[in-house]
Amino acid sequence: MAAIVEDRTERRPEETEAALERVAREGVRLVDLQFSDIAGGARAMTIPADLLPPVLAHGYRFDGSAVTGGVREVELDLYLAPDPATLVVFDAVESAPRRGRLACSVRRRDGQPFAGDPRSVLERATAAAAAAGYGYRVALEVEFYLLRQGEPSPLPQPPRDPAGYFGLGDGAVAGIRDEIVATLHEMGVEVGGAHHETGPGQEELDLWPTDALRMADRLLTVRQVIRSVAQRRGLRASFMPKPLTDAPGSGMHVFQRLTHLANGGDALRGEGDGLSATARHAIAGQLVHAPAACAVLCPTVNSYKRLAAGHRAPRHVTWAHLSQASLIRVPSSGMGEDAPVDLELRSPDGMANPYLALAVTLACALDGIRQGDEPPPPLDESLVRYDDEELLRLGIPQLPVTLGEALNALAEDDVVRAALGDAVCDQFLIVKRAEWAEYRRYVSPWEHARYGE
Repeated sequence: MAAIVEDRTERRPEETEAALERVAREGVRLVDLQFSDIAGGARAMTIPADLLPPVLAHGYRFDGSAVTGGVREVELDLYLAPDPATLVVFDAVESAPRRGRLACSVRRRDGQPFAGDPRSVLERATAAAAAAGYGYRVALEVEFYLLRQGEPSPLPQPPRDPAGYFGLGDGAVAGIRDEIVATLHEMGVEVGGAHHETGPGQEELDLWPTDALRMADRLLTVRQVIRSVAQRRGLRASFMPKPLTDAPGSGMHVFQRLTHLANGGDALRGEGDGLSATARHAIAGQLVHAPAACAVLCPTVNSYKRLAAGHRAPRHVTWAHLSQASLIRVPSSGMGEDAPVDLELRSPDGMANPYLALAVTLACALDGIRQGDEPPPPLDESLVRYDDEELLRLGIPQLPVTLGEALNALAEDDVVRAALGDAVCDQFLIVKRAEWAEYRRYVSPWEHARYGE
């Protein structure tokens, strides 16, 4: 049975007061205490709004096996510690109580972080960055497909959609995109642009820069809104990296910014339009640890079908200014000398746990900065297009080609393992190795079509 217990986590009185005042002002009656399991799925405990003051003060007890994957061999009593600054209020729905959402970290009885909590992993990573003098902010480009529901075929089918890249698209699909953007805006979620992608029924939503922890909290809510709006419109949203064999895959590009906490300056900008030494070291760190990080950033069997297909998805450990096939791209920093420099990481997909993905990405950059590593020269395709054979001849490493290969790299990388922590890393490897083993035993329709006769 759940219960309220004492939590020694530091509270910010002004944020707590603001959250309670907004809940009362907007007539919120139910509050979802949202947390993440290791696989990246959003979980929640729903409480009546009247219970919110003591829960914000003391936390809320729950069965913590939901964090580790739901295996209930023993009861695991842990405590949800809501962050009042993360309050989101959903649109009012006719004949339904209005609800809000608070992102939660998971604590032990003594108020200390639970070692298996993904949000606490990212909190630890950003604290390490702050100790080194850096702030870490990210923006996301989230790609997804809108697919038909209830098709007789077992294969996913996009709606009728003749639009191309940035096209207006079918009226129904464009209407869903508009509703998603409007809903998030009204909820106070900072959304940039949204547009049709290159695949049939494929869309992209851009999330404006914010600190890494807020972005991970935000992404869980954004996924929920996208799915809910699509379902109301008779479609379903899929963040699967490669849902269609003959159409482009969906990624989740991470635009990273490092700032100096001492003065707020851009730690990635060098002289003129150049990169700073810090930027070069951060790129080098992410390249060095890319194979191991791939297990967290591309965490499913299907992820590697997106990477193998190309079409602006990276297959090799390269960086560039122009090439969209690179693992890391340094795009034009925009108009004006004060525009921040971004390091765009292009391998992650929408199935990744955002807390773990951002924690690992940051840890790899910090390791490169700490070691003073230098990256190889950028491999741009402005003058020549490099095929796989040429990249092999140049000695360019390849990203893992299967989930199994990525998991082996993770198990051997001390930096990525340390970023996750032993509890999360060990549980992640158990869950994902079981997934990989199950897939390897599965006999697919392709095998029947190829070998059945």
